[in-house]
Formats: sequence, structure tokens, C-alpha cells
Amino acid sequence: MSTHRNIDKICVVVLVLVLLLTVAFMNGKKFGLQVITDEDAESYSGSTYFTENDKDGDWADNAYTTYITLDDSGGKIDGNGAYFLNGNLVISNGGWYVISGTLEDGGIVVDAHNSSKIWIRLNGVTINCSEDACLRINQADKVFLTLAEGTENSFTSGSSYSEDALSDNTGGTIFSHDDLTINGSGSLTVTAGYKHGIDVNDSLVITGGNITVNAPQDGIHVNDSFRFMNATLTVNVGDDGVHSDDELYIESGTVRIASCYEGLEATTIDIVGGDITIHPSDDGINANGGRTMGFGEMGGGTPPNNMGRPDNSGDTKGTATSQSSSEEEIPKQPGTAQTQEGNSSDDKETYIRISGGTLTIINETGRDADGLDSNGSIYIDGGDILISLVGDGSNCAIDYGSESGGECIVTGGTILAFGGSGMAEEFSSKCTQCSVLYNTASSVQAQTLFRVLNEDGKEIFSYTPQCSYSSVSFSAPNLTVGETYTIVCGQNSTELTLDSTAVSVGKSGNKGGMPPGGMMERGSESFAKENGESPSNHPTPLHGEMRTPPQQNGVGSLEPPDHSDKKTGSSSESTETDGNRINNERPSPPNGDGGGMKGFNPGSSSNTEGTKTASDGFLSLEELDANVWILLGSSLLILAVAILFAKKYRKNRY
Repeated sequence: MSTHRNIDKICVVVLVLVLLLTVAFMNGKKFGLQVITDEDAESYSGSTYFTENDKDGDWADNAYTTYITLDDSGGKIDGNGAYFLNGNLVISNGGWYVISGTLEDGGIVVDAHNSSKIWIRLNGVTINCSEDACLRINQADKVFLTLAEGTENSFTSGSSYSEDALSDNTGGTIFSHDDLTINGSGSLTVTAGYKHGIDVNDSLVITGGNITVNAPQDGIHVNDSFRFMNATLTVNVGDDGVHSDDELYIESGTVRIASCYEGLEATTIDIVGGDITIHPSDDGINANGGRTMGFGEMGGGTPPNNMGRPDNSGDTKGTATSQSSSEEEIPKQPGTAQTQEGNSSDDKETYIRISGGTLTIINETGRDADGLDSNGSIYIDGGDILISLVGDGSNCAIDYGSESGGECIVTGGTILAFGGSGMAEEFSSKCTQCSVLYNTASSVQAQTLFRVLNEDGKEIFSYTPQCSYSSVSFSAPNLTVGETYTIVCGQNSTELTLDSTAVSVGKSGNKGGMPPGGMMERGSESFAKENGESPSNHPTPLHGEMRTPPQQNGVGSLEPPDHSDKKTGSSSESTETDGNRINNERPSPPNGDGGGMKGFNPGSSSNTEGTKTASDGFLSLEELDANVWILLGSSLLILAVAILFAKKYRKNRY
């Protein structure tokens, strides 16, 4: 009898525990419970562009940290998880590793389990590797490469790789098959003799450090996403400064691309902050929609100054070039990324979106080059943009896929973009901030002062372009519909009255994505006599002041490039837009800090940060994810077993 009473008590206790667990799981947030997740999983969700591990460049040593001192072809290891093999340091286990010293002809090889996370701190490391990558990540879940505070580190690779390296498609001085994060506050110099500086098959995150990359092809080449914040990156390369086959996101920090063919290239490009300067020989920023086309193909241009792309023998990867802005471009459907075969790989929009920061693009030598070049649309919500291209040929300061439904929509920020008029694109009528395409009657010489004055004689813009120009695109928060402005080019001036938020003056070789709107001419020395359009109805622009930017300098040389391994993809979501724009019109990543523009003389502009709300009450059944349902099911199963157990022994009792 006592045994049955004990069983009854056990069943009651189990029942109570199951009920308590059920309540806790359904209302875990109210009780401070959280589902345990891998914050460094491959798929970043929502607005989480950087994990806490990504940003932790000052992680502390612990009892499991392994200390390694490199010494020419070998060294000393104090701890577990690493060994030397054939002149290389091999890291085979997850954990923490602090490395210092020099390897004359070898490298660091990470070859661990595919679930392993590995932290490597470079504490004054110099590695030279003649036939392979200096850092090779064969397998891991994720590697965190930390640059120790106050240290200088360098990786240098040879001009040709071994057959083993080429068979693995090794394409960089730093080469990774899996996710890689670079953080810390020290410096790292990467000098590539073969192909790219940093080549990552998955995603690359940079959240700190002073990084310099010199390479014959891409400075940074990633197959998935590239995300950047709080670091300084200096690039001198022959092809792309930074190339991503999918998304490219810059939140803050400094990027200096002193010489390149194209500066930033990806399917989707989001710039929400930072200070970026690019000196390309072709496009400054290119959203290519995954296109992989070579010189001589439709959509391809001619290498500048009669220079061809390098012939890289032993290159096992396919070669490709970026998209140029000619009328021979193959149109694609709006909102899709297109492969070389012309098939839609993803129902994702190809775009450039700038919402903050300072962007300067100077190209003094390019032909058939663009400042901003998107196969889809261009969205400018904030930031300060300065572009100066040679004003002849088909150089275009702002070029987008108007032939396939793309648009250039401006809702904030400051823009001053000089280039050629032959392929100049007009702004979209959906602009909520006054934006002007101004084509001059003839080419204006380099170093000629350009100014825009309001009716009171106050400067809106003031800048002396380094290059000649025949077209200027400009926009600012304090331009107002109905107001009259004076445009001054050297000794010539023109009075013009804005009659809409998107206007075009003078002859252009490309009407772009909007019907002609306009400026009404006032003044005897007008460049806009060809424009006789009547005023049209447009939304009232946003108003505000502009920010005064820091001075920027830099020159760039160029080498012919070789694009490699282009693929398509995008991960941004379309969200509801504000103002007078259409809902779900474009992706909307987090807003970043704005910056100033060189040569500007106004006030400041601001960006609106997005807000997120959380529910206060109990969760509804519709809000429960799969993990919660699994836990609830497990609880019910335990309860059922307890009931059956009790019934069985009750029956045996009688």
C-alpha cells in the first residue's frame, strides 16, 4: 500500500513540474528565459549585421588558451590543439590561440571540425609563404582573427601557387572556406603576389583594425556577404577594391581605395555610414546583379588606356568583368539578379543604397566609366556624395538600369556629381528632395569653380572639380521647389527656377528613368534654353541643412583587372518606405551616421533611425516558433507517460 502511495506522489510531482515548464516556455521572456542560439550562425537575421563575438576584439585569455611562438620554419607551442607540420602551423581544435613571431616560408592552417569556433590573436606576426596562403582556413565553423592592440602584423604571399593550392581554388594571401571575422585594434598588412589579398568562400566581417591590402586583382573577394564597421581599410589593387558576389554593407569606419579598376562591387550595396574614398580607373561603385561578363561581350567596356586584363596562368577560376554602362547592356527584369546565362537566380533587387557617411569618387583617367553604377536602382537617403569624372566619352556620374525599370530616387543627403553628358541619367519623379541634372552647353575645364547660390546669394554648393565635366547632378535638403537659384561655372552664370523635385536641364544622351521635368530659365547666359517643359506636379521636398565635411586627398594609379567567380544573391528585405514613396519599394537596412562632403559649405542633414517595438503581453499561439512547439510536445509526452505509469500500477494494485 505504501508503495502505491509513493507512486501517486511521484505522479503528482511530475504533473506539477510539467505544468510549470509549459507556463515557463510559453512566457519565457517575462521570466527572463531565452532560447539558446548560436549568435555566430551563418545566417544573420533582421538587422543583426554583427554578433557580439564579431565586435569583441579584446577577448581575454583563459585557462584553455594556447600560446604559440613562431621561429623561422617552426616554433614553440604552449598548450593544446596545434602542431607544426612541413613548416606550417596547424590548428586542429576549437579554442583560443595567441600567436607571435615569424615564419619565413610557411603558413597558418586551420583544419578543425566543421562545428569549431576558433579565436586567433596576432601578437606581432610576420609570415611569408611563397606557394600558398599565409592563413588558410580549410575547415571550421567560424574563425575570429584578432589584431592585438599596438602590434604590427604582415602576411606576404608569392606570385605563383602550388598545384595543391590551385586545386583547392586558393585565391588569396588569406584564404578561407568558411566564415571569417577580423577585429581588434592592431594593424595588418596583406601583400598578395597572386590574385586577391583576402579571399573568403563564405562571409567576411571586419569590425576593427588598421588593414592594408595590396594585390594584383581584388583586395577583398568574398562569395557571400561582406560587412564592415569601425575599422580602417586601405587598398591598392588591379581589379576590385572590395568584391562580394552577394551583399556589401558598410556601417562605419574608413575605406581608402587608392588604386583599383572598380572600387566596390556586389549585387546589393548598402552604405549607412563611414568615410569612403575611391580612385578607380572604371566604376567607383558597381551593383552588378551577379553579371559575369568579360571585355568584348555585350555590356562590357574597353580597358582604359588600351590596357587588357592580366593573363593569370594557373588560375583555375573563371574570369569575368564588371558591367559597363553602355546601350548594349542586356536588360534584366526589375528586382532580379541575373546570371551570365541570363537566368534569374533570385527574386532579389540589385541596388545601391546610401543613407549616411561620406563618399568621394575621383576618376581622372577613365573612359566608359561611372561613379555610381547599378544594374538596378539607386536610392540615396542621406550622406554626402562627391563624384568627379572626366567629362567626355560615355563617363556617367550616376548610372542605373533605367532600361530595365531601375530608378534613382533621392530622399535626403547631399549630392554633387560631375561627369559627361553623353549618358547622363535623370532623377526619378519619385524623389522627395529636389534633385537636378544640369548638362552644360559645352565641356567645362578641370579646376573650374562650380557654385550654386540661392536668391539671397548664399552658397548651396561650392567645389572645384579635379576633372573636366559637361554634366552635374546635384541635390541638397535646402533646395526648394519654386525658388530661383544661380548656377556659376567659372565666369558663366545661369539663373534657374525649380518647378519640381526632379528636374533636368540641357541636352543628354540618355533620358534615364523619368519624364522630363524641369527648371525654368531666367538669365541671359542660360545653358538651359533647350528645356522648355511646363511645370509639373511633384511632391514637396524634404527640408533640412547639410553637414560640412572633412577634407579628403588621395591619388590613384590603375592596373588592368580580372574579375573572378561572380555569382548572384541578395539577402535584404523590402520594407515600407516613408514620405511619398511606394510601400515595399526597396530594402531598408539600419540607418547609419551621416558625414560631411569636401568642398561643401552648408549646415547639416540628419537621418531617421528605425524603431522596434516588443509585445508586453503573453505570446499568442501564432507567435510560437518551431522550437517552442517541440518543447511543449516534449512536456505533453512526459505527462502522458506519467499518467500511463500511474494507471498501470493502479490496475496492478487491484
